[in-house]
Amino acid sequence: MEALGTYDILLFDGDCGICTKSAEIAARIAAKRNGAYRVKPYQAIPEDDLRRFGTDYAKCSQKIHSITRNGQTYAGAFSVNHFLWRHFPWTLIPLTIYLLPPLILAEIGLYAVVARNRHRISRWFGLNSCAIGSHM
Repeated sequence: MEALGTYDILLFDGDCGICTKSAEIAARIAAKRNGAYRVKPYQAIPEDDLRRFGTDYAKCSQKIHSITRNGQTYAGAFSVNHFLWRHFPWTLIPLTIYLLPPLILAEIGLYAVVARNRHRISRWFGLNSCAIGSHM
């Protein structure tokens, strides 16, 4: 059982090729930055534990999630931004995105398009296709 709330954790869909590849990159970044941020497939966390932080398997299957050691939960583009801010605060990229509303809207829209088409994108790159894509 994971000790949610003791470190920041990035939860991804372990059944998705592009999600898994992105998570591998995030895990390498996190490992270089002190390892306080863990990267795990949401399927590895008991759903009851996720519910304590306001999420569940259904929500995690739709968007990447970050749960902070303080108990805050971020989803989708906001989760990506939280991860970037924790690992690259000196770049000011995440802050710039929030200061320029058109950028955050574009990021949210782009995230939604990628999330909706992740099974296709996974296949295009020769990665394992999402189970959800095989049912469409």
